Amino acid sequence: MAVTRLTGIDGRVELTLEGLTFRRSKSAALARGTRRLHEVEWAHILSAEVAWSRKGRPIVRIAVEGARRASRHREDPHAVKVPRKSAAQAIEFVELVNEEIALRQRWRAAAPTVQEDPSDGVDGSPDDDDDSELAPGA
Repeated sequence: MAVTRLTGIDGRVELTLEGLTFRRSKSAALARGTRRLHEVEWAHILSAEVAWSRKGRPIVRIAVEGARRASRHREDPHAVKVPRKSAAQAIEFVELVNEEIALRQRWRAAAPTVQEDPSDGVDGSPDDDDDSELAPGA
């Protein structure tokens, strides 16, 4: 089963249909300048990666459109430090996030970009309608 929730040392990140949801303790949210519950939509997520701290702990970092990237993970609102024993889960989670990003980018690229005209498919003006074919015996 795919890892859709990753519990870190001072919070967790969950994969949802709408995007990613970060849940943090009060102190961790305060240090990062965010709310305890912080949601990021898929349209704004650029990529995910696993970085490693100096002590060898995995850190899941999410690149978000328009958000500055903090040099320290403790200040990054889109980073979660994970215990060493959960490194494999962190890598699997990042792979799943990147797959979802790529899938949604393909969907956007394949979507028609033509603006719909209300008169599409209609020949002539509404006053030129000839209903003689529809009325029997007319």
